[in-house]
Amino acid sequence: MGVPFDHIAYSYDSSFTRTPIGQLQRKQVWNYLEKITTELKGLDILELNCGTGEDAVLFSEKGFNIVATDVSEEMLKVTQEKVQQYSMQHKISSQYLDLDSFDDTLFEKKFDLVFSNFGGLNCINPDSLKKLFDKIPRILSPEGRFVAVIMPKFCLWESIYYFMKFKFSDIFRRWTSKSVNAELQGAVVKTWYYSPSQVKSWASKFSSVSVKPIGFALPPSYLQKFFSRHKKFLGRLNNLEKKLNNRSYLSGMADHYLIDLKVKPGTSSSQ
Repeated sequence: MGVPFDHIAYSYDSSFTRTPIGQLQRKQVWNYLEKITTELKGLDILELNCGTGEDAVLFSEKGFNIVATDVSEEMLKVTQEKVQQYSMQHKISSQYLDLDSFDDTLFEKKFDLVFSNFGGLNCINPDSLKKLFDKIPRILSPEGRFVAVIMPKFCLWESIYYFMKFKFSDIFRRWTSKSVNAELQGAVVKTWYYSPSQVKSWASKFSSVSVKPIGFALPPSYLQKFFSRHKKFLGRLNNLEKKLNNRSYLSGMADHYLIDLKVKPGTSSSQ
């Protein structure tokens, strides 16, 4: 699973993280995180699929302690380079973790927040994801939260894009229970898409705090080339995104959605 991501580790920030679309989408996620982190009882965070460590650095700047994990050794190398660059060795540790074979006994402490951004959970199959939802409460503190940004089974922007390209067979390509072969800069990555209702049904040990669209008005990052020539249009779309980000019913039609889960009262973290 790690091989497709290894080859983009040193280009990911330039192709997504630091693009205007990537920054605007990440800002939507962080606007929410900055609100809920004030509710956490502690400062320990576990990040799943940390990628190049961009979020880990942001968390550390807010005073949190982060264990940043990923299945890609190359991504972890980039993360560690950022840790050195920003002198965050006392705040961020990086660790290899394959979510398909995730062992909750790997960690000796409980976390106040488990976080996964921008489709990291879409890279594991449904059976593994179901098991993950069962394991997460065991490593969360009693008041802990699990926040994930996931790609749903339908994206309005994507369907319009394929319609304009006359690729009619791809308009509903996400709408399947099977894996979809997504091309990632020359490599093929098996990807599964999960609706908000599907995720909620699997998260039986959690109560849903919030579900928000990320990228309903804002376009997907692969449209960056077009929007680099239409910056004012992108700005207007960003303003619209801010107005719509509390409309949970749009989550199933966005590029991604954010789901915030809290362990149900009475659910033992040792189960």
